[in-house]
Amino acid sequence: MAAPPRLQTLVVIGVGLIGGSFALGLRRSGIVRHVIGVGRTRANLDAARALGAIDEAHTLDDDWLRAVEAADVVMLATPVGEYAGLLACIAPRLPARAIVTDAGSTKQDVIAAARATLGAALPRFVPGHPIAGSERTGAAAADARLFEAREVILTPLALTRHASPLYA
Repeated sequence: MAAPPRLQTLVVIGVGLIGGSFALGLRRSGIVRHVIGVGRTRANLDAARALGAIDEAHTLDDDWLRAVEAADVVMLATPVGEYAGLLACIAPRLPARAIVTDAGSTKQDVIAAARATLGAALPRFVPGHPIAGSERTGAAAADARLFEAREVILTPLALTRHASPLYA
Protein backbone atom coordinates (compact mmCIF):
# COMPACT_ATOMS: atom_id res chain seq x y z
CA MET A 1 0.00 0.00 0.00
CA ALA A 2 1.42 3.37 -1.03
CA ALA A 3 2.04 6.01 1.59
CA PRO A 4 -0.26 9.02 1.44
CA PRO A 5 1.13 12.19 -0.15
CA ARG A 6 3.27 14.26 2.21
CA LEU A 7 2.07 17.49 0.62
CA GLN A 8 -1.57 18.19 -0.01
CA THR A 9 -1.14 21.29 -2.17
CA LEU A 10 1.80 22.57 -4.18
CA VAL A 11 1.56 25.95 -5.90
CA VAL A 12 4.03 26.44 -8.74
CA ILE A 13 4.39 30.00 -9.96
CA GLY A 14 5.98 29.71 -13.37
CA VAL A 15 5.03 26.39 -14.95
CA GLY A 16 7.71 26.12 -17.59
CA LEU A 17 10.58 23.68 -17.95
CA ILE A 18 11.75 23.94 -14.32
CA GLY A 19 8.43 24.53 -12.53
CA GLY A 20 6.61 21.97 -14.64
CA SER A 21 9.35 19.38 -14.16
CA PHE A 22 9.35 20.01 -10.40
CA ALA A 23 5.59 19.41 -10.29
CA LEU A 24 5.76 16.32 -12.50
CA GLY A 25 8.60 14.83 -10.45
CA LEU A 26 6.79 15.31 -7.14
CA ARG A 27 3.57 13.95 -8.63
CA ARG A 28 5.38 10.92 -10.07
CA SER A 29 6.96 10.16 -6.70
CA GLY A 30 3.59 10.38 -4.93
CA ILE A 31 4.67 13.24 -2.69
CA VAL A 32 1.95 15.72 -3.67
CA ARG A 33 -1.81 15.33 -4.00
CA HIS A 34 -2.88 18.57 -5.76
CA VAL A 35 -0.80 20.93 -7.91
CA ILE A 36 -1.89 24.45 -8.76
CA GLY A 37 -0.07 26.22 -11.57
CA VAL A 38 0.20 29.98 -11.90
CA GLY A 39 1.53 31.61 -15.04
CA ARG A 40 1.33 34.42 -17.54
CA THR A 41 -0.40 32.68 -20.42
CA ARG A 42 -3.40 30.41 -20.61
CA ALA A 43 -1.77 28.45 -23.48
CA ASN A 44 1.23 27.45 -21.36
CA LEU A 45 -1.00 26.56 -18.41
CA ASP A 46 -3.19 24.45 -20.71
CA ALA A 47 -0.06 22.63 -21.90
CA ALA A 48 0.98 21.99 -18.28
CA ARG A 49 -2.46 20.64 -17.50
CA ALA A 50 -2.50 18.39 -20.60
CA LEU A 51 0.89 17.01 -19.56
CA GLY A 52 -0.42 16.24 -16.07
CA ALA A 53 1.92 18.68 -14.32
CA ILE A 54 -0.93 20.66 -12.75
CA ASP A 55 -4.51 20.02 -11.69
CA GLU A 56 -5.63 23.63 -11.57
CA ALA A 57 -4.49 26.70 -13.50
CA HIS A 58 -4.53 30.43 -12.81
CA THR A 59 -3.11 33.25 -14.86
CA LEU A 60 -1.62 36.31 -13.20
CA ASP A 61 -4.70 38.16 -14.49
CA ASP A 62 -7.22 36.18 -12.41
CA ASP A 63 -7.60 35.59 -8.68
CA TRP A 64 -4.44 33.47 -8.43
CA LEU A 65 -3.61 34.58 -4.89
CA ARG A 66 -6.48 32.50 -3.54
CA ALA A 67 -4.49 29.44 -4.61
CA VAL A 68 -1.64 30.48 -2.31
CA GLU A 69 -4.00 30.30 0.68
CA ALA A 70 -4.20 26.51 0.25
CA ALA A 71 -0.46 25.91 -0.25
CA ASP A 72 1.77 23.61 1.72
CA VAL A 73 4.66 24.60 -0.57
CA VAL A 74 5.01 27.49 -3.02
CA MET A 75 7.70 27.16 -5.69
CA LEU A 76 8.81 30.25 -7.59
CA ALA A 77 10.09 29.24 -11.01
CA THR A 78 9.82 32.51 -12.92
CA PRO A 79 12.63 34.82 -14.00
CA VAL A 80 14.41 36.05 -10.85
CA GLY A 81 13.57 39.68 -11.67
CA GLU A 82 9.91 38.91 -10.94
CA TYR A 83 10.52 37.48 -7.46
CA ALA A 84 10.27 40.67 -5.39
CA GLY A 85 6.83 41.51 -6.75
CA LEU A 86 5.59 37.93 -6.48
CA LEU A 87 6.89 37.50 -2.93
CA ALA A 88 5.24 40.78 -1.89
CA CYS A 89 1.94 39.55 -3.33
CA ILE A 90 2.00 36.13 -1.71
CA ALA A 91 3.32 37.13 1.73
CA PRO A 92 -0.01 38.21 3.25
CA ARG A 93 -1.81 35.16 1.80
CA LEU A 94 0.58 32.40 2.90
CA PRO A 95 -0.80 29.90 5.42
CA ALA A 96 1.24 29.58 8.60
CA ARG A 97 2.41 26.10 7.55
CA ALA A 98 3.50 26.99 3.99
CA ILE A 99 7.09 26.66 2.86
CA VAL A 100 8.33 28.94 0.07
CA THR A 101 11.20 27.95 -2.20
CA ASP A 102 12.55 28.98 -5.56
CA ALA A 103 14.51 27.73 -8.53
CA GLY A 104 16.42 30.92 -9.31
CA SER A 105 19.98 30.80 -10.49
CA THR A 106 21.06 33.63 -8.20
CA LYS A 107 20.65 33.82 -4.45
CA GLN A 108 21.86 37.13 -3.01
CA ASP A 109 19.17 39.19 -4.77
CA VAL A 110 16.53 36.52 -4.15
CA ILE A 111 17.30 36.47 -0.42
CA ALA A 112 17.26 40.27 -0.31
CA ALA A 113 13.82 40.27 -1.97
CA ALA A 114 12.57 37.67 0.51
CA ARG A 115 13.90 39.64 3.48
CA ALA A 116 12.19 42.79 2.19
CA THR A 117 8.81 41.18 1.49
CA LEU A 118 8.05 37.96 3.38
CA GLY A 119 7.85 39.36 6.91
CA ALA A 120 6.77 36.63 9.36
CA ALA A 121 7.01 34.00 6.61
CA LEU A 122 10.76 34.55 6.12
CA PRO A 123 11.74 31.62 8.41
CA ARG A 124 9.80 29.36 6.03
CA PHE A 125 11.73 30.46 2.95
CA VAL A 126 14.26 27.95 1.63
CA PRO A 127 16.15 29.37 -1.36
CA GLY A 128 17.20 26.74 -3.85
CA HIS A 129 18.81 26.24 -7.21
CA PRO A 130 18.39 23.00 -9.12
CA ILE A 131 21.38 22.15 -11.28
CA ALA A 132 19.28 20.94 -14.16
CA GLY A 133 17.85 22.30 -17.34
CA SER A 134 17.45 21.94 -21.05
CA GLU A 135 17.59 24.01 -24.18
CA ARG A 136 13.79 23.72 -24.35
CA THR A 137 11.35 26.05 -22.61
CA GLY A 138 7.73 26.16 -21.53
CA ALA A 139 5.45 23.60 -19.95
CA ALA A 140 5.61 21.35 -23.01
CA ALA A 141 9.31 20.82 -22.22
CA ALA A 142 8.65 19.67 -18.64
CA ASP A 143 10.04 16.25 -17.76
CA ALA A 144 9.29 14.27 -14.58
CA ARG A 145 12.89 12.96 -14.64
CA LEU A 146 14.66 16.29 -15.13
CA PHE A 147 15.88 16.38 -11.52
CA GLU A 148 16.78 12.69 -11.18
CA ALA A 149 20.44 12.20 -10.23
CA ARG A 150 20.90 15.99 -10.19
CA GLU A 151 22.12 18.25 -7.45
CA VAL A 152 19.86 20.88 -5.92
CA ILE A 153 21.61 23.56 -3.94
CA LEU A 154 19.56 24.65 -0.94
CA THR A 155 20.68 27.78 0.86
CA PRO A 156 18.50 28.04 3.97
CA LEU A 157 18.81 31.19 6.01
CA ALA A 158 20.09 31.05 9.58
CA LEU A 159 16.52 31.56 10.77
CA THR A 160 14.97 28.94 8.47
CA ARG A 161 12.87 26.53 10.54
CA HIS A 162 14.24 23.01 10.49
CA ALA A 163 10.91 21.43 11.44
CA SER A 164 9.48 21.95 7.98
CA PRO A 165 8.23 19.33 5.51
CA LEU A 166 11.31 20.01 3.39
CA TYR A 167 13.57 18.69 6.14
CA ALA A 168 11.42 15.73 7.24
